[in-house]
Amino acid sequence: MNILYVEDNKINAMVMDKMLSKDDSNVIIAENGSQALKVVKEKSLDLILVDINLGLNQMDGCELLQRFKKLELLQNIPVFAVTAYAMPGDKQRFLNLGFDNYFSKPVNFDKLLSVISKIRNNLGTTQMN
Repeated sequence: MNILYVEDNKINAMVMDKMLSKDDSNVIIAENGSQALKVVKEKSLDLILVDINLGLNQMDGCELLQRFKKLELLQNIPVFAVTAYAMPGDKQRFLNLGFDNYFSKPVNFDKLLSVISKIRNNLGTTQMN
């Protein structure tokens, strides 16, 4: 399973890579929105995880999501918010913006891996048909 993780914090990126790699996922890290837009045009992806705050003077995860939504090749690829925004109402706000799921940091990896497992199972079913 190919997963793009858009994250400007190298430690967070490294932790996510290590956790998802245990689940036999291939994790591609992009440090900002520009890199992510380049990756989505070059790689076949099954899931995209996006941090919301991608650094000063960079497009944020919400703007990046809107750009992803305009790309035909990403129409069926789930995009999850992975963010430190964890106040009441934040989850609903990000879902309303168009994210397919929301995970607050620190990420509960059991929950994330459970959702990824469901996506992986659906991919297997789709590929067999």
